Amino acid sequence: MASIFKKRSSEAPEEQEGSRHSWRGDMIPRETGSGQSVKRSGGGACNFCPTVRLEWVSRETDADGKPLHVRAPKGLASTMPEVGFTAAGKLYASRAMLTFREVKNSPWAKDVYGRDVLVLKERFPCFDSSDFLYEKRYFRWYFLCENGKLTCVYHTDETPVVTVTEDVLDVERDCWRKMQDLGCFTDPKDR
Repeated sequence: MASIFKKRSSEAPEEQEGSRHSWRGDMIPRETGSGQSVKRSGGGACNFCPTVRLEWVSRETDADGKPLHVRAPKGLASTMPEVGFTAAGKLYASRAMLTFREVKNSPWAKDVYGRDVLVLKERFPCFDSSDFLYEKRYFRWYFLCENGKLTCVYHTDETPVVTVTEDVLDVERDCWRKMQDLGCFTDPKDR
């Protein structure tokens, strides 16, 4: 699920293929159960996708191994024009600003503000051989994590809007599994 955008700046340091990233912070998200299914439509299909519900817990634990702090995210979603939207407290003139510098052969990028962005994508459903040959549209998720909050910018190709969810409460199960596989919230010293 890597981004298809090309690196836009020759100033970006090349990171080695397969290099691992993780978001750092005192709090990390953990799955607490199933969330509300989300409706995703495109390519002539409409799917209800399962989600997982998140809560944020401190990395630091008490004597019993329980986190010292637990926080329930708010999950504030809004739909905005693709041109000129705000995410994680910053203004973006376009989605391209989210992937200003890409990491070669990786789902990671840096936005124009220098923040790590996890870029996940999924191809539109294909129903026959013609679809497999010609379908070029994708569902795209851009995740930023800062100050113990996860922000998601969701976009469906060929639509003029993005859905920005600040302080994500429910995340699509496939996206969450990919984040876990990539070690997005693993402390680098624990690897």
